[in-house]
Amino acid sequence: MESGVRAAMRQAMGEESYEFFFDRWLHYFFTEEDAKLFKSLGLNCLQLPFNHRHFDDDRNSCVLKESGFKHLDCVIKIWADHEIYTILDLHSVPGGQNQDWHSDNPTKYAAFWDYKDHQDRTVWLWQQIAERYKVNTWIAGYNPMNEPADPSRTQLAPFYARLEKAVRAIDPNHILYLDGNTYAMEWDGFQEVLPNCVYCIHDYR
Repeated sequence: MESGVRAAMRQAMGEESYEFFFDRWLHYFFTEEDAKLFKSLGLNCLQLPFNHRHFDDDRNSCVLKESGFKHLDCVIKIWADHEIYTILDLHSVPGGQNQDWHSDNPTKYAAFWDYKDHQDRTVWLWQQIAERYKVNTWIAGYNPMNEPADPSRTQLAPFYARLEKAVRAIDPNHILYLDGNTYAMEWDGFQEVLPNCVYCIHDYR
């Protein structure tokens, strides 16, 4: 869980060393050599996960941290240089879209579904991302929320409809990759097929 690791290392290392370490870690996490390997395997499209905390602070919401784009832009360019398209994958949203660790959620409670502020911030962040990448032809599309898990099974489809309108007002071209509910395994409550969208299912059996 990223936030827990970061908090522990900030406490152990101090702010300056902490910032230096994670900047270098993200810089070397994915390099041109990695892109060459994926290209040699015949891959031409990859999903790039990222955490909302790189762009938005819980204590200062809806104030864009421009620094969050530094490493994202770097990987997108490396992939493009090797003719690999990017799907931008928001793996952690404010409040946590599911109850598990991989959404950077330490609570086992997906607060995203109970607080409009979390949903508003997620829409706002995707508007910032769409504004930045709307003309980038090496972006295959946007995955607004990785593996959501709305316990009520009533909110996901309406949220996608709201987000689709907000993103399309800025970027009408890029595909939206929409994960189903309950970790992308269910489609309860989905009645409308949104335009220029791919509906994604994760089957781990």
